[in-house]
Amino acid sequence: MASLVELEASQWWSRERIESLQADRLAQTIKYAYAHVPYYRRVMQERGMQPGDVRTVADLARLPVLTKDIVRSQMRTLLSDDVAPRDLMRSQTAGSTGSPLVFLASKRDRYSYGYARGLLVDEWAGVALGDRVTRFVQHQAPAPTRLDSGIRQISARLRRETRVPLASLSDENLDSAVRLLNLTKPKAIGAYPSTLALLARHIRDFGCSVPALHAVLTGGEQVFENQRALVREVFGVEPYSMYGASETYLLAAECEAHTGMHVFAQDIVLEIVDDDGSPVALGREGRVLVTSLHARAMPFIRYDIGDMGSYALAPCPCGRGMPLLDRLSGRRCDTIYTRSGGRIIGNGVERDGFASLGVTELQYVQEDLDHLTARFVVPEALTAQSQAAFRRQAIGMLRRSLGPEITVMVELVDQIERTPAGKYVPVISKVDPDSWLHMPPA
Repeated sequence: MASLVELEASQWWSRERIESLQADRLAQTIKYAYAHVPYYRRVMQERGMQPGDVRTVADLARLPVLTKDIVRSQMRTLLSDDVAPRDLMRSQTAGSTGSPLVFLASKRDRYSYGYARGLLVDEWAGVALGDRVTRFVQHQAPAPTRLDSGIRQISARLRRETRVPLASLSDENLDSAVRLLNLTKPKAIGAYPSTLALLARHIRDFGCSVPALHAVLTGGEQVFENQRALVREVFGVEPYSMYGASETYLLAAECEAHTGMHVFAQDIVLEIVDDDGSPVALGREGRVLVTSLHARAMPFIRYDIGDMGSYALAPCPCGRGMPLLDRLSGRRCDTIYTRSGGRIIGNGVERDGFASLGVTELQYVQEDLDHLTARFVVPEALTAQSQAAFRRQAIGMLRRSLGPEITVMVELVDQIERTPAGKYVPVISKVDPDSWLHMPPA
């Protein structure tokens, strides 16, 4: 794959050479967006700008931030007139930041550049194509197209990857996961940090025996130090953390030095900005904005992904020239507990499907072992009849993730309340002993 070969070489370039490539691709992206995407052409004309006015990352600050609300309202004008409909793929976010979104992508962006970044990160972890990998997932989302389904199957065979659904993390299911590891003896395992922590704690507390692992891969949530410590204690390796999004695919990942996450600056621009969209100094935390340098079907330029992060002051000792994120926060979910002993991590509760129902924000709060309140923001005015239909549909969708033990109450609200620190937590459990509710203020 040409994209992977390019990344394997460019990861060792100097920072200056990577930034030069990034600037060239950024200029091409802006030129393309102006010529083929009505939204960006209008935005730039309103500001008296021409494509040549954006030559470097610093010039991006002249353009407005792209929010999820803008994507929803400007879906048609954000589409390129240069991509054939047969090459478009309907996608949606997993709602990990609590704000699900439907968008369109091209097959080239998904199956070329996005996959290449994932393969390179596997190489960093010492996992080669063909090594056996077991990934524990909370639910297997259906493939959006027949092509996507076929490519998933081929990719899994080439990677010798087994995806194991763990909808409920009960002691019984965790025992089954341990037996599977002993049976298949994978070189690496992958899962959300919260799933890994529960699995590791189960292995430790019950004295289970597991085969030696070469690598543990994780992502999709913020990784906390207590979770890292559990993985080190039980599996004897430092986890490799990855950062990505459905809209932009893999953005950054840890290398073998584990000093932070390298940003794929060859393929994206990742800005850290303040509330006004202006860049902050290295080492300071700010909002994460992402610009994809390859997306053409629906270019995302200065896209607010909903996370907070900061760039490291010092380069990584590994010698790669790619910039380094040293802190990332925002994707925090509690674990739902059931009376029968089941555990369902927050990212395993249905969220992405609600985007197609017009939901722009959501939050689930487990009040006790038997009750959960589901709050939804639906900007479109609903009649009493449509509200009742929405509630029935929402309860049915959540029942598939939560099972029959928990009673769900649906609330339609104007906005979702933030934490005292201003952060948005999509899933809160008042019975989770590791809940953010029990943590000291940041």
